[in-house]
Amino acid sequence: KLLSPLFCAHEKDCKMERRTPPLRSRRNKVPSALTSLTACLLHLLPPGGAVASRVLPSRTTAAFLPPRSAASPPPRKARAVPSHGSRSTPLPSSSAGTVDGAGAAEEERYDVAILGSGPAGCSLAALLAADPSRPSVALISREADSRWIPNYGSWTEEWRALDVLYAAKGVGGLMERGVDTAWEDTDCFFGEDSEGNVGGDDGEGSFRRTLGRDYLRVSRTGLKDVLYGEDGSRKFDVIRENVSAAATTPNVFSPSGVLELRPEDTVLTTSESGRKIAAAIVVDATGAESRFTVRDGREKEGYQIAYGVEARVEGPGVTEEFVGDYDRNKMTLFDYRSEKWRDADGLDSARVKREPTFNYVMPLSKDVIFFEETSLVANPAVSFRDCKRRLTARLASMGVSITDVIEEELCYIPMGGDVPRPGQRVVPVGAAAGVVHPSTGFQLCRCLASNVQVADQVLAELAVDGAALFDPDAAAARILDRTWTPDAVRQRNFAVFGGDFLMKQNVDGLKGFFSGFFKLDQGMWAGFLAGWDGLPNNEFHESWWRRIVFGVTFLTKLPLAVGADMAGSILKFTLDEGLGLIQSVTPLAGEPAKYEDYIKFRKSVVGDEWAKTEAMDMYKEMGEVNKEEIDILKEMGGVNK
Repeated sequence: KLLSPLFCAHEKDCKMERRTPPLRSRRNKVPSALTSLTACLLHLLPPGGAVASRVLPSRTTAAFLPPRSAASPPPRKARAVPSHGSRSTPLPSSSAGTVDGAGAAEEERYDVAILGSGPAGCSLAALLAADPSRPSVALISREADSRWIPNYGSWTEEWRALDVLYAAKGVGGLMERGVDTAWEDTDCFFGEDSEGNVGGDDGEGSFRRTLGRDYLRVSRTGLKDVLYGEDGSRKFDVIRENVSAAATTPNVFSPSGVLELRPEDTVLTTSESGRKIAAAIVVDATGAESRFTVRDGREKEGYQIAYGVEARVEGPGVTEEFVGDYDRNKMTLFDYRSEKWRDADGLDSARVKREPTFNYVMPLSKDVIFFEETSLVANPAVSFRDCKRRLTARLASMGVSITDVIEEELCYIPMGGDVPRPGQRVVPVGAAAGVVHPSTGFQLCRCLASNVQVADQVLAELAVDGAALFDPDAAAARILDRTWTPDAVRQRNFAVFGGDFLMKQNVDGLKGFFSGFFKLDQGMWAGFLAGWDGLPNNEFHESWWRRIVFGVTFLTKLPLAVGADMAGSILKFTLDEGLGLIQSVTPLAGEPAKYEDYIKFRKSVVGDEWAKTEAMDMYKEMGEVNKEEIDILKEMGGVNK
């Protein structure tokens, strides 16, 4: 599950590891005095989270890593890198700041600057830095050294596949160092009777549906050690500051000057010291509710909410083999039953049925269990406090009580919405790019898999020989095209419908849905939960005809009432949301546009030459534009006389 941190219980000192390898140089023919004019023209383009988790401090142990050493390792030796051309003058800057009163800040030059230090940012930095071409990479985040807070879970099959992918790219150790606890099987409870059916006259049953698939808990510290590494051995630079800005529309940021878009690169200004970092490619890895990336359809998103607790337990329901109904040797993915506890003091029984939650259980040791009471997807979001009350009541109904809280977690995951708007210079990855599964909230494995493709394209863009061929806007579009290929967008549209359907279900609807879902062949349901190229079982969902086979087969497994509701929802969703769902399950309605197509279209449209020429003449008469600026605009194709 993706539970990426938005909050930290305390803040680390902002130390900086300063190593500034040279940017792969590209020519710069635009005079610095005209940079603002050029940037304004770039800004006149038409409009194209974040996942959060807060861990409350442990009552028994410190929950955070100690601060990193502030000592700076020796600089890397010079290395040969492919050149984009020669740079004879320093990078221009229209808003140079000062650092500690030392005068104008020098620009630090990198091939790639990555904003954010969660798994999305660190995995991309590690992949790029491990490449033999050794591009210069800066990871920019004030919280870079902080402990990763969320609990991440993964199917072992998927984690093993990622281990192979990353080892092939020079980043080994996901299985060896990135696993905390593993279980050989997974259980679910959907209130089914002994024959595996839901909705009988006898109320909720206690049938244990065993999935026959092993699961693991990712080691937060181990994964970060693999991807982030240690001071002195790390192959990318870390700038322990933040860049604070918000995109008001694609390529326009507030406050102005924090992100400066130039014809050949982008300059970032840090909020703490005013340092200026110039990069050919800037990547946004700051989470689902990023302020750097514009995504539409946010009002249609659902929210996965969860209260998690790692704790010691006791009570008559705690035995050597079980904690309540939960097998100590298995992970429990879903427990949607609620009849035995929803009338408990402090709970609204009608609300529990209307806004259902499930329990997600990881037995970690003989006396420590991780429980997470979770609302799968809802809008508006379910209350965190209500989730906590429900978990207490659920455990009490099984004769289990919590005696010692080790760690508590509040999980907030936006799901759904649109993919990023085209035409944006800053490249989003991970949750910022909308990679969170719209139906399930799974994201970590999808993010790590997608970043392998992203890294390949970044390296291809940096290998372009000659400045005249490097266009940061076109490069950004091609990189984003590796995340959201037309096929990936089709597959996502299918999952968006799934999330929309799940969001409106009550507890009986969700129990029926998942009872039918896990009666499918394992490859079918596993492929839907993964839903990403490069992950196991995606072959069952990667083409339109595979998805239609899945959909028809799934309908036959559902209880009649749930199946009828889904059939009607397909029609309503298509009428309300357009052809995205039809496009995902048929060859009709064309295919989603590529991001690069938008850039090509934008650059091919000249517009009304006469109107622009007349405007330039009038500005000239008013003394607002000088001859040098007109010459530059002629070079750019803006005027014809």
